[in-house]
Amino acid sequence: MEKVGYGIIGCGAIAPVHARSLAEIPEGKLVAVSDVVKDNAERLAQEFGAIPYTDYREMLKRDDIQAVSLCVPSGLRVEIAEACAAAGKHILAEKPLEVTVERIDRMIRAADEAGVYLGCVFQSRFADGAAKLREAIDTGRFGKLVLGDAYIKWYRTQEYYQSGAWRGTRKLDGGGALMNQGIHQVDLLLWYMGQPRTVHAQTALVGHEGLEVEDLACVTLTFENGAMGVIEASTAIWPGHDARIEVHGTEGSVILEAGEIKFWKFKNEFPEDETIRQSIGKEAALGSGAGDPLSNLKHEGHRRQIQDFIRAILEKRPPRVQGKEARLAVEVIEAAYRSAATGKTVELTK
Repeated sequence: MEKVGYGIIGCGAIAPVHARSLAEIPEGKLVAVSDVVKDNAERLAQEFGAIPYTDYREMLKRDDIQAVSLCVPSGLRVEIAEACAAAGKHILAEKPLEVTVERIDRMIRAADEAGVYLGCVFQSRFADGAAKLREAIDTGRFGKLVLGDAYIKWYRTQEYYQSGAWRGTRKLDGGGALMNQGIHQVDLLLWYMGQPRTVHAQTALVGHEGLEVEDLACVTLTFENGAMGVIEASTAIWPGHDARIEVHGTEGSVILEAGEIKFWKFKNEFPEDETIRQSIGKEAALGSGAGDPLSNLKHEGHRRQIQDFIRAILEKRPPRVQGKEARLAVEVIEAAYRSAATGKTVELTK
């Protein structure tokens, strides 16, 4: 079987999730890892049988690596991605792709010019329930979409933000409850509801000290298709609740929590609808970050997405979540921050 040689840049908290995923993908092989902290690189390399580096540029010289996961802090990715593209390596970056649209556009341009794929980790799209909801939209079962809402009511301790100098900073985290924690649900909402037309937001810091970013946000949206929506995001709500997505139309409604279907009802019922309802509470969730980012994180969503990325390389087709598509979530969150700063509604253009 043809295999894609793989590298990981950044050996912090999320890197083992990528490594465990690769260990279960027959078409992929983890070759090397890199981190500026030598102990971090050596620890991950030893656990997963890879070669450690402290300079990712040296790792990129390897001919047996065709693809790289970027697991460094969000605001450090663009320069690394440009180096990866120049070295001819396909790039799968953790969310958000970068902290501003301007920096994301640099990544997209570098990948396009080098002829490599650029993907973004939005593993929530790969949950079974999330995929079923999208299929229902694509087949017109909702009728006219009316409301689409995302709720991310999580909890993060003060110690969480103090665990890394980059956490809670505008430069490296890009934002708070919206950009870091909420972006998965923002992406899902946009995947379902389409292009927003206007964004109006309020943000605040209410439950933590010393952060440059928000731990509370309320956003209202209007979409090009005429629907409206709300995003509520916080990391100051104890003990934290599973993230929820609601999609409502003139002929049906679906609610997801942590990727699982919790409500499924349509005006025109199909035989499989009752089967889906009977499966409520029995689906294998991809994990919840409600109270802690890693305590309940399962790697199945990452495994599915990384496998898709690897198969895309082998099949010479774009991955399911391309960088150009992942750009929209950051564009909307940036618009929310502008709205919160000015008190004005921000209009988006296609």
